[in-house]
Amino acid sequence: MNTAKNGWVMITLMSAVLVAALLALAGPALENLFNDAISRVSP
Repeated sequence: MNTAKNGWVMITLMSAVLVAALLALAGPALENLFNDAISRVSP
């Protein structure tokens, strides 16, 4: 039971790290896309 709990903690931590890394990498690109879309919509 304790080992299963540790496994879930590890999986959760790994997922959080992966999401954080993806956001760190994709953040600037998403920001550029967002700004581009806003500039197109704005008159």
